[in-house]
Amino acid sequence: MLDFGLAIAHHILVFGLVAMLMAERVMMRIPTIDVRRLGRLDAGFGATAGLVLIVGAGRVFLGGKGWAFYETNPFFWAKVATFAIIGLVSIIPTIRFIAWARALKTDPSFQPDAADRRRVVAALGVEALLLVPLLGFAAAMARYPF
Repeated sequence: MLDFGLAIAHHILVFGLVAMLMAERVMMRIPTIDVRRLGRLDAGFGATAGLVLIVGAGRVFLGGKGWAFYETNPFFWAKVATFAIIGLVSIIPTIRFIAWARALKTDPSFQPDAADRRRVVAALGVEALLLVPLLGFAAAMARYPF
């Protein structure tokens, strides 16, 4: 039953990450960015990513398949590596959102310039694209060995 609960929690958290990532992308397309709201959303994204790792570790060490299944599963390691790359790419928007929040404190009408916005949108796009192999690795991992 623990394995089932961890699986449900893991999937809900991952769907939450996807929703927050897409919300960030949508917010970046609005002509006047709500910097504070974007920062809070990004903080939620980071916190949820941390929960995904914690629950995922619970699945690995406390779940029904056990560590022996995951330790030799190449798709598990590919999934972990892809998640780590997404995390590294997500540093770019986070740093910019923090900088924008600081700028907003000194200038209440602050809005990021177009080039800065493009960099953040590009990073968010890379994160979104990396979800495709991540989900593929997850599906392959569950079926390994074929």
